[in-house]
Amino acid sequence: MNYSKKIILAGASGLIGKEAIEPLQQAGFDVYALTIDSLEAEKLEIWEAKQRQNEVKKINCNLFNINEIKEVFENVKPRYLLNFAWTTAGDYLTSDINFDFLKAGLNLLKYFSENGGKRAVFSGTCFEYAFKDPPLKETDEARPQTVYAKCKNYLREIAQLYCGQNGISFGWGRIFYAYGHGENEKRLTAHIIKSIKNNKEVIINSGGLIRDYIYSKDIAGGFVKLLDSEVKGTVNICTGKGIKLADYAMTIANKLGRPDLIKILNEPTTQPPVIVGDNTRLTLEAGYQIQYSLDRAIDNILKL
Repeated sequence: MNYSKKIILAGASGLIGKEAIEPLQQAGFDVYALTIDSLEAEKLEIWEAKQRQNEVKKINCNLFNINEIKEVFENVKPRYLLNFAWTTAGDYLTSDINFDFLKAGLNLLKYFSENGGKRAVFSGTCFEYAFKDPPLKETDEARPQTVYAKCKNYLREIAQLYCGQNGISFGWGRIFYAYGHGENEKRLTAHIIKSIKNNKEVIINSGGLIRDYIYSKDIAGGFVKLLDSEVKGTVNICTGKGIKLADYAMTIANKLGRPDLIKILNEPTTQPPVIVGDNTRLTLEAGYQIQYSLDRAIDNILKL
């Protein structure tokens, strides 16, 4: 084992974090996965068993407890840090918990730095951008609107400043429209699958909207490539391609043999008509190529 590649993985049992374990191990990282309690650790063990992944070192740690964070970094002394820890459940767009995750992210960096850390990559969101005609590029203006996106963007700004002051190489991956295994049932993909399996109609209110959907395994793979590179700053984690919500929903419904349960509307909306990212930095600089088509990804999700 190359212990110079010790890494702490925060948010290890989440939608993206659990998918990052296999590519991290394949890249030679010695993974220490932070879970908030025994239930989260058990979820991760079940996922590992399903994926036939090698067991990782799991550490129970409440990211909101500064003493626990301090102790973990003093004991592990990782060279790398990959942080997916945040919540996208419930009223997350406006919740005060976003401020807690912002503070926790800065505390992670503080103790990472104090214990010899050299390379950190954190996850952001495409909602940091001021939306405009696509594709969105990393050099485009940031103008977040929600508490969630503002806290993400503040963390990016302060983390970049802190890392610059303390000799840490820092990367920030802006995730576009994620979907994958075990996501919140209120999110579009899980909602469509659950509804159709329960023989319920799914209404797509604005079927003409175009979005850049990216599978959780591709997100994780992209982050690991970014982490294992020397690329700094913001990198879009996206496919670079858009799909209409109507077509996206019908793809899933066709896989389940019930396209008749999808009802497409084209109601007026204040949402941007197109949200698609430019993934040039991801593909050419970090060196990651998208592995999964929508068809293949949905097949994978339905198998598990």
